[in-house]
Amino acid sequence: MANGLLEILRYFLLALIWLFIAYAARTFLSDHRRYRLQREAALAAEGAGRAAPEEVETRPQLRLRVAELSDGRPETYDVGREVTVGRGEGCTIRVLADSYASSLHARVFPRGAEVWVEDLGSTNGTYLNERRLDGPVRLKRGDRVRVGGTVIEVIR
Repeated sequence: MANGLLEILRYFLLALIWLFIAYAARTFLSDHRRYRLQREAALAAEGAGRAAPEEVETRPQLRLRVAELSDGRPETYDVGREVTVGRGEGCTIRVLADSYASSLHARVFPRGAEVWVEDLGSTNGTYLNERRLDGPVRLKRGDRVRVGGTVIEVIR
């Protein structure tokens, strides 16, 4: 009887160790991705204004409108460069009152003439038209991106 209980406890401890390792790896990858994106944003900010003419012509003409925000202030953003969404200080769209949003939750970025959205390893996920994102997805006019309790519409 005691040997069976010890065996069960051993497997339980082993499972806890594996869960801890998985959690640590997920946290490391999320922090690494966040650091990389902040570094890319800083480098892009340094190079602002020095874009080649062909880059300017291919920039997308979509805009983002914060449709449902916890604190109720509507705003519109151009997607000429990367737009980050979250509660963090460096985010373009800050959703301080949204307790379901991560500090760096998602990003909307141009790629050629298209605009894409990507979840940045957030706890609660990013949703495009009520479907959870599992990788970068191309946006089109009329799409609705939900970050926590905040809904952002793609317009123009």
